[in-house]
Amino acid sequence: MIRNYLKLAYRNLMANKMVSAINILGLSIATGCSIVVFLFLQNYWTMDNFHLNGERIFMVEYTVDKSGREQTWGTSPMPLGPVLATDFPQVEEVVRVEMQGCKVYLGENAFEELAYFADPGYFDMFTFPLKSGSPEVINEPDAVILSASVADKYFNGEEAIGQELTIVFENQVRKVLTVGAVAEEFPENTGFRFGLLTGFNTLKSIGKEGLTDWASHVQSTFVMVRQPEDIDILEERMDKYVALHNAANQMLSIQSFRFDNLRHPNPGAHDVINRPAEAAHPIVTLMFSLMALLMMALSCFNYVNISLGFVGKRLKEIGVRKAIGGRRMQLAGQFMSENLLLCFLSLLLGLALAQGVFAPLLNSVMVMQISISMGENLWLWVFLFGLLVFTGLASGAYPSFYISSFQPVSIFSGRQKLGGKKGLARVLLGAQYVLAFSTVIIGMLLLAAGNYWVAMPWGYQPGQTLMVRLDNAGQYQFLKNKAERCPQVLGVAGSASHIGESQSMETLLIGGEEHDVVRYDVGAGYFEALGLRLKEGRFFDPLLPSEDVSAVVVNETFVKEHQVEDPLGQEAWSDGKPFRIVGVAEDFKIMGSGANHPVIFRLAEEKAFAYMAIRHESGMGKVAEGFMKNAWLQLYPETPFNYFHQEAVFEGFYQSFGDVAKLFGYIAGLALFIACLGLFGLATQNFASILKEASIRKVLGATTASIILLANRGFLLTLFIASLIATAACFLGFSVLVKTMEAYIGTLNLGVGPYLLAYLLVFLAAGIAVGGQSYRLARMSPVEALKSE
Repeated sequence: MIRNYLKLAYRNLMANKMVSAINILGLSIATGCSIVVFLFLQNYWTMDNFHLNGERIFMVEYTVDKSGREQTWGTSPMPLGPVLATDFPQVEEVVRVEMQGCKVYLGENAFEELAYFADPGYFDMFTFPLKSGSPEVINEPDAVILSASVADKYFNGEEAIGQELTIVFENQVRKVLTVGAVAEEFPENTGFRFGLLTGFNTLKSIGKEGLTDWASHVQSTFVMVRQPEDIDILEERMDKYVALHNAANQMLSIQSFRFDNLRHPNPGAHDVINRPAEAAHPIVTLMFSLMALLMMALSCFNYVNISLGFVGKRLKEIGVRKAIGGRRMQLAGQFMSENLLLCFLSLLLGLALAQGVFAPLLNSVMVMQISISMGENLWLWVFLFGLLVFTGLASGAYPSFYISSFQPVSIFSGRQKLGGKKGLARVLLGAQYVLAFSTVIIGMLLLAAGNYWVAMPWGYQPGQTLMVRLDNAGQYQFLKNKAERCPQVLGVAGSASHIGESQSMETLLIGGEEHDVVRYDVGAGYFEALGLRLKEGRFFDPLLPSEDVSAVVVNETFVKEHQVEDPLGQEAWSDGKPFRIVGVAEDFKIMGSGANHPVIFRLAEEKAFAYMAIRHESGMGKVAEGFMKNAWLQLYPETPFNYFHQEAVFEGFYQSFGDVAKLFGYIAGLALFIACLGLFGLATQNFASILKEASIRKVLGATTASIILLANRGFLLTLFIASLIATAACFLGFSVLVKTMEAYIGTLNLGVGPYLLAYLLVFLAAGIAVGGQSYRLARMSPVEALKSE
């Protein structure tokens, strides 16, 4: 019986190629998207599960009270790890990991990298196999271990072991390290990784201070206990270490220490600040799950709609089979077998689309990469089987049982007509277009937001500033002397941090109240070099260095948010020292999104300078760049010239946001394509059903326009209602999202443009979907259509 079902299913699919193609294509797109989403979420929710000791590895975190709100941080006191290893026999291994930016020089090439420093037990604790070399080199102060990708980037496939790298660390210490090992490629679900890894002995050798100071913090401390339950013993006895830290660090009062398992993160782990290993965020899971459900819903609506519309061609078959004794469940089984065969073909095509199209597209915009490995991923097989069953039931159950319910008497008497479910068809089509409209509107809103941020005023003229990154502060005076000889240069200043590239967060005390602010440490003349505008007071005066050491300049947002009346002369406490506000700068762009934050500027010593800002005449950026390149080559021929123009400082943010917008653009395009497939199928069936009526109207003098309107008015009304529902939902949802994230993205006034553009795209696509059939209807000959009557 099953064999006969499959034979009939195959014959029916081949006999109705267009309907089968529409259903298979729609379902395969949805299936391909679902496979890619599954693989991404599988990696996302199993991050770091490949570490063999994962059940016994815990990260040390601490909690603090910030204005009545509890914050959890992933850093920890520098000496805590070794003390825990000494005080608790339950601790098998402790590994601290420190991180800092560095510049790597290899021949004439320079690379900006993050250097990681770890205790000797790093490779005993974590499962990071080495491709070549020995893990023991982590103990050597002059050795470095590279990741596979960094080794390929530096040496282009050549042997890396034994090669020398010149590295300039954050404290401007220059050190030559020899490559002692290269790691294997990291698994796709790695939540933390390294590019350059060396040991704590290297950290000591470059003069890192505070290695035994409880007030000094390390990026992360990992503790591996002998049994997972041993961590409870440690957690119960951490109070004395809280006291040790708070006695040493008066500016940071820790409430408690806690431990977070590497394999099973604590609830809310994604909110931990500076957590060393990435934790899965529920919002990301929800977003990708909704994406897959959206595609499946669209394709299943398509299938149901087209199947119900197609039933008219099979009424006699159903009537005859029932008349000769066929039972309803047998007919339903026949239709379900046809549906499962179609879903199976869609699954195969979906796998091909996932492998060749969707996975590469996702990999192009996401940091976490995915790959389809059928032989190694058992859960993928389970998912594919579940997906086949789900799509088979979701798309085929209702049509199968609805069609099999027809009675022979109703069929042969003519009472069972095609289109008896037009209301349902319109509802399903409307639901499709609500989803299609919504995704297109979201895509347009994201595109508009990106353009809005790019076009936002900066508060100064970024196109007139060239920034040079210094290898060490001692270069500043030499380069300044050179720069001032360039006729197109208007001013030069140095800074330890810089707008758009490096900043720090600080808690400021004003009138006994704590205020979180963004802090920049800059030299006198920095404001003028960037073109920042003064609202009141003054900027730092190079003639008053001793006075300005205890002065700060704030921005307008600082004054507004903290309700500081008459800010000039007000006292603010930072790092336990009093500072006096001497000036208020007009607000300026400190991040790509344009969100305003309270800002303070403090005067930096020249020995802390890491940047040089060069103000040049308008349109003379290339001239100033060329002049400074030559000056650098004269002074420092052995090291590359590292610079950027201030107008490009947010390009990384715009690129990342553009990738997100691109991803939603892909989703919107696929959703719209599936919806138009359904519209095309329904339009084809609808035009066939009104062909005779249209022919009679044409004979009686109806115009072509009125006939086309007759055929399409139901679709137009459905699309119009769908557009209203989608617009209301997107407007409300986007408004709530912007309000919730205002601190990060600022205010967005995008107007009606994105909505109008979305309408244009969707109605244009819908017009193309029904255009061919409308043209055929307009060109048809009434004689040909009616001669059989």
